[in-house]
Amino acid sequence: MLMKKIFTTMLVAFAAIAAWATDYNEPIIVTVNGVSSEQTGVITVVQNGDNYDLTMKNFVLQSEDGPMGVGNVALTGIVPQTVGDVTILQTSAVVTITDGDDPEILFWMAGMLPPVPVELNGKIENGHLRCYINIDMMATLEQVIQVAIGSGYQMRNQSFEDWHTSTGNYVEPNAWHSFESASGSLASMAGHHIEKSEDAHSGEASARLYATSIFGVVANGTMTTGRMNAGSMSAANTANHAYIDLSKADVDGNGDPFYTPLFSRPDSIAVWVKFKQGTAKPAHPYATVSSSIISGSERYQDPEDKTYTNVVARAKYNTIAETNGEWVRVSAPFVYTENTEDPTAILITLSTNADAGQGSANDELLVDDIALIYNAKLNSLKVFGESVPSFDADVKEYNIDAEDKELTADDIEAEANGAAALVAKKVEITETGYKATVTVYGGDMETINSYVVNVKSSVPTVIENLPVAPVKNNAIYNLQGQQVKKAVKGLYIINGKKVVLK
Repeated sequence: MLMKKIFTTMLVAFAAIAAWATDYNEPIIVTVNGVSSEQTGVITVVQNGDNYDLTMKNFVLQSEDGPMGVGNVALTGIVPQTVGDVTILQTSAVVTITDGDDPEILFWMAGMLPPVPVELNGKIENGHLRCYINIDMMATLEQVIQVAIGSGYQMRNQSFEDWHTSTGNYVEPNAWHSFESASGSLASMAGHHIEKSEDAHSGEASARLYATSIFGVVANGTMTTGRMNAGSMSAANTANHAYIDLSKADVDGNGDPFYTPLFSRPDSIAVWVKFKQGTAKPAHPYATVSSSIISGSERYQDPEDKTYTNVVARAKYNTIAETNGEWVRVSAPFVYTENTEDPTAILITLSTNADAGQGSANDELLVDDIALIYNAKLNSLKVFGESVPSFDADVKEYNIDAEDKELTADDIEAEANGAAALVAKKVEITETGYKATVTVYGGDMETINSYVVNVKSSVPTVIENLPVAPVKNNAIYNLQGQQVKKAVKGLYIINGKKVVLK
């Protein structure tokens, strides 16, 4: 019975350990020299005690000659930070890449590569993994490779490099749709309003939207992350719209749904455009980009035909003027509603005219490099209830005098300027007092800013207040009261006395 009980206890323990290992099957956006490509991959996250290990398996680079196998990239011993319900994973390490096991890759570069510097900025939030991994291959490939892992924070195919056949010989950019895949009673009469262009802001392609005239009525060139619906001969009728409906299982010619998931709260939307009107229309001179974030799976359309209660935020830039043949960046802030539910999807629509059925038949809008922007700076910073003197969001280090006060993380108040930004606080003891570090993580983990406040204080350090265990010869303890074999730099207790090593 005793052996059976021990065996059962061991099984339970092993099961508990295994439960901490999670495989995330996520899209991966790889950016090299400003050009992005998409692939899928498995990222394994394992919790080992208080630390985490993260492995990106079978990493490949896309090239003109096909996929080029790199290998497995493993980061171990990551010390996590916790902000609310979010686990932040951040580390830098020199990594030895190992061969992958994907049978479709005939050769792995791992054996030819020296150890490479790798940086990780990531988080686990509501069951979703979002990471940025920078792999420094300057020594071998003369480039730094950025890997964005996880969906639901940006649009897919942001640079419009990837296209698929929709109907006939017509094409649409992956994850984007025009009238080629429209629904509605008049879909077959909607015509074609999109094509791939080699005139690109970056990379090799952009999306070209163009207006046409159907029975004397101008049909604007329009593109959306949702699905177009053609339901009326009157251009201004709301039966003509873009929409998303997460309850539907319809897919496009590439097998993708007619919606883009979104799990976070961006602060603005930005896009690079070129716009020209075929014939000047002073009363209707502008192209437009509009976006709405929704919650739940209920249907939503733009332009709206009723009051929708599932809208979390809206953004619109409806004054895109002619750009005189130049690429121009335009952006619009998201205005959040009183709907506090978690976002589920985003509908983005671009059109050759801000007004339905207006403009001219030869209007043209080129679109490239569209992105959701997540702010990651501080609006304000207070220590002991007082604003840090001369605080500026672009200044990253400050010095203050706290006289005889003891500083903890609870004494620091920091307000971020991002709707989804995370703020982490850390206080360290120094020779002259404290060092407070406030780190702001953007909602999609791409942008990170840290602020340091050096606090001068005469309060005795925690080292002097630590209970000292019976001292052995040359016993060394760190700030946590743990005995260590060797003191490197910093503050220690050696033989019961505080020692600062520089």
